[in-house]
Amino acid sequence: MNIITNKRFNETIYEQKVSSELKVVVIHKPGYVGSSALIATPFGGMHNKLTDQNGNIIDILPGSAHFLEHKLFESEEGDIMTAFTEVGASVNAFTSYEETVYFFSTSNEIETPLNMLLDFVSNLQISEDSVEKEKGIIIQELRMYAQMPDARLVNETYRSLFVEHPFSNDIGGTEESVTAITKQHLEQCYKLNYHPQRMLLVVATGESPQRIFDIVENNHASKSFDDAPVVESVKITEPGHVFREYHEFQLDVQSLKSTVTYKINHTMQNESDRKKAEWSLRLLMEATFSALNPAYQDWMDEGLVSDFFGFEVDLGEGYGLLMFYNETEDSSSFVEFLDKEIKNSSISDSTLQQLKRRYIGQAFRSLNDLEDMAISYIRSTFAKADFFESLTWVEDITLYDIENSRSLIDLGNRCIVSLKKSKTS
Repeated sequence: MNIITNKRFNETIYEQKVSSELKVVVIHKPGYVGSSALIATPFGGMHNKLTDQNGNIIDILPGSAHFLEHKLFESEEGDIMTAFTEVGASVNAFTSYEETVYFFSTSNEIETPLNMLLDFVSNLQISEDSVEKEKGIIIQELRMYAQMPDARLVNETYRSLFVEHPFSNDIGGTEESVTAITKQHLEQCYKLNYHPQRMLLVVATGESPQRIFDIVENNHASKSFDDAPVVESVKITEPGHVFREYHEFQLDVQSLKSTVTYKINHTMQNESDRKKAEWSLRLLMEATFSALNPAYQDWMDEGLVSDFFGFEVDLGEGYGLLMFYNETEDSSSFVEFLDKEIKNSSISDSTLQQLKRRYIGQAFRSLNDLEDMAISYIRSTFAKADFFESLTWVEDITLYDIENSRSLIDLGNRCIVSLKKSKTS
């Protein structure tokens, strides 16, 4: 058992691998009545190509991770969600671009729902008929999201920004890719990505860590697992240019919206380096494009920004972006405004220290949310980063770091996406 104690955050984490090679992590919260347990695999919407130990490429249809998440809730014994409710637990799951996570929370005893979680995630029960039926459900879900203005705006932005990166695909895939998914394809995806050796279980609880380890060990000792497949995600080489510089689409909406997204090209391989640069950009943008800037209220009054206005910064392995979104009918003026303010952006040392204190405070508060803490732990582990270090990346940022991050922005390398009213509205 590996014990990690962080005195600053007053947290202790216990780690241990059980006989199946599943890594189990207990975030011990003495005195807490509730418990949350999350089991995750580093298989999400962006993992469209895997490579095995012999260098063979395995193509994964877009939307497969999301489809598999749906099918794991299928059981011959009955409805899994109802079963969790009957023991006083709430169960759910989500698929992101980078992982799939199954989780429950409960204020009752943890042993029964924890065994249930381990059981259904390690037992894929699907038939060809059920797969065909699920296709219709997922396609309807895709069509629903395609009519939701904010979700569609983000998806069209990713499609415009990326040339090769699978971020250009919806996490749920496309109607064509979902239609092409078969029972055999899902079983292959499951075999490659759901072996205990590739997964991570994180339990945030007031229960004894040893008791959690014993429950998991007893559960997995009663199961047989094949040898773990040796696979990894194929690294994507994303071109430096955007796929399309301008794109517009129409929906039946009342307010027109636009995104302006700058493609950030970088060569940073280490997660901590990327996050330090990401935080540096975020702090600079917040000092410039928020109420911390005395000019912000004037921009609101002049209609340059709306209540919907905001920005996102994301620097990942092999990609980067700085996205702004706004309610506006004039995307050209929005671009001119952004280019000018980014070029003139600045941050004082006092504002930098203020923002750093704010985010460190948020990091401390996040440790009171069991699910949030567990998800952060999962993501830092899959990114090969230290969890406690990830909470304080913002703290060491200097004005020099912020100036360096500014050089990542190429104002000429951007895409503009506009949501217009449909002609029938």
